[in-house]
Amino acid sequence: MSQDVPAPVIERQIGAQLTARDGSLWLDASSGGFGSAHPAVTSAIADQALRTALSSRILISRPLAGAVAALAEFCPGPLSVSYLCNSGNEALDSSLKLAKGTHPGRPHVLGIRGESYGTLSHGQSLRQGRSVFPRAPLRPLGVPADEPEALLDGVDTSVAAVVIAPAAPGRPLGRLPRAWWVELRERCNRTGSLLVLDERQTGPARLGHDLGTGALGIFPDVLLLGETLGADAVPVGAAVMTATAYQRVYGRRNPSLHGSTFGANPLSATAVSAVLNAVVTDQLAARQRDFAAAVARRREELSGLPAPACTLHADGSLLWIRTRDQAAARELACELARRKVLIRPPEGDLLTLAPPLTAERADTDQILQRLFDGLKAVGAAETQENTR
Repeated sequence: MSQDVPAPVIERQIGAQLTARDGSLWLDASSGGFGSAHPAVTSAIADQALRTALSSRILISRPLAGAVAALAEFCPGPLSVSYLCNSGNEALDSSLKLAKGTHPGRPHVLGIRGESYGTLSHGQSLRQGRSVFPRAPLRPLGVPADEPEALLDGVDTSVAAVVIAPAAPGRPLGRLPRAWWVELRERCNRTGSLLVLDERQTGPARLGHDLGTGALGIFPDVLLLGETLGADAVPVGAAVMTATAYQRVYGRRNPSLHGSTFGANPLSATAVSAVLNAVVTDQLAARQRDFAAAVARRREELSGLPAPACTLHADGSLLWIRTRDQAAARELACELARRKVLIRPPEGDLLTLAPPLTAERADTDQILQRLFDGLKAVGAAETQENTR
């Protein structure tokens, strides 16, 4: 993002610390993952790699049995049947295949336009609010990102599935109250539309809850989890659904109707079990709440000072800043690069920071220190430019 800072070539990562080839130390606020080099998780993955890493899906493995049991215990209510694959994007596609199998004649999938649904065709279509391919089996219906309440009116008998995250950059967890979520659940019940809760970015633990659905007061038909389950070591994603939703389409039929060449392999299944265990034993949801509390305390530093941020909000460790305009977002991203904080490029006027779940407190404090220093620097530069 900054022409005067060379892009780092990363050689090693531990938690949020990134060591570059030139010896410089960066802090990761971009991956939104679990965090590398967690001792117990890394040990479990390494041990399984020495046993069996990949196997045919025809074979049932003990790690796979353990992973689906762990997911059923971790996920609330009736969410009990898991499909493991290689990415959160594949998990989304598997949920839409389930929706199409449930309602073969329904043409639409409903979501919030402009939010992230991954990089595969259905995800890109939902984000853009139009089909990437003209004959896609499900065509998107998107409500504006600043009008998520309008989504309720779109749930009708033409909609096979509604896909929505508990929160997203630019949309706080509390923006949609529990009554809204209850109404969405009831409308899906009345129309038969599958409710797909997209927790690829928010689960597990990211929002300060083991799962975001715990803050909503409802159970979805399908819950999506992504690469965080792989501990930044192996590719994995999961769609966890109710037994009713699964049986309606796949029950008593050949399981090869929906499969994956390498999905649910013993190595990735081992990672899933180890990550879920660490989320609970290390109390990672509480660690994300502490991060949000630190953001709230430091926000007061900006009071009365020139700053480019119009809104700064954190749900757990999902932190986003809406700036005055796109130019301010780009300049703030450059300031963070100069301070060796790695973030994803801004999307318009919106920047997102999401350090690893296992980041040490000292590292997240440094990320926040450098963020607020960057905000002040951009604000001061704008003030100086305006007074010339």
